[in-house]
Amino acid sequence: MSNNRFLEKLAPDNAVFLPIDYMHGLMSACRSIDPGLLKNNAIALAKIARLFQLPTIGTGDREGMSYLGAEIPELPEILPDMEFVPRSQVGAWDVPQYVDLVRSTGRKKLILAGITTEQCVTFTAQGALADGFDVYVVLDASASLDTRAEQTAIARLTQMGAILTTWSPLGAELLHDFAYPEGAGLIEIYAEHQADLRTVQDNYNTARRHATERDRSATKL
Repeated sequence: MSNNRFLEKLAPDNAVFLPIDYMHGLMSACRSIDPGLLKNNAIALAKIARLFQLPTIGTGDREGMSYLGAEIPELPEILPDMEFVPRSQVGAWDVPQYVDLVRSTGRKKLILAGITTEQCVTFTAQGALADGFDVYVVLDASASLDTRAEQTAIARLTQMGAILTTWSPLGAELLHDFAYPEGAGLIEIYAEHQADLRTVQDNYNTARRHATERDRSATKL
């Protein structure tokens, strides 16, 4: 499979966010990542989707009628315009309504993340890749039942042609340039959800203040 199609940059105007099965029961059963960190990363990714105004199509169970539990409430709170498609199929790409909604966006780059990496995420990616979509799987906002399942999912997704990433560089890839208006918003998300990057926000604010002061001084001359 040729990877030339990935030479087109991922951008806010060509991407769709597809969160898959962020349900309490499933999330608590996963062991490939700490559940608290998983939720932190999923919320950060949702905020990135909101920042860049990405069309979002979710799937899972909002009613909590099964042992898998209901969807975490933070997602619809962050993304109130998110389309949502319930399903029984393992892979969401096997649901015609879901595929139709994705196609209706006119976008070819799909950002996938959710539970579980080895089943629902992988089988959704498989169908989308077969239909010619570019698939970016956000690994640290996804989780598997154990580490071996995660490792096999990574191998299979890579073999199928998916691009694996994590939420922080994904945000930077969508942004392209921290001078853009969304730059401050992305740095705020970094500060909220990635403790080691909180100093980046301080440095960014300092740099902006100095730039403003420099511009004011130049104007007075």
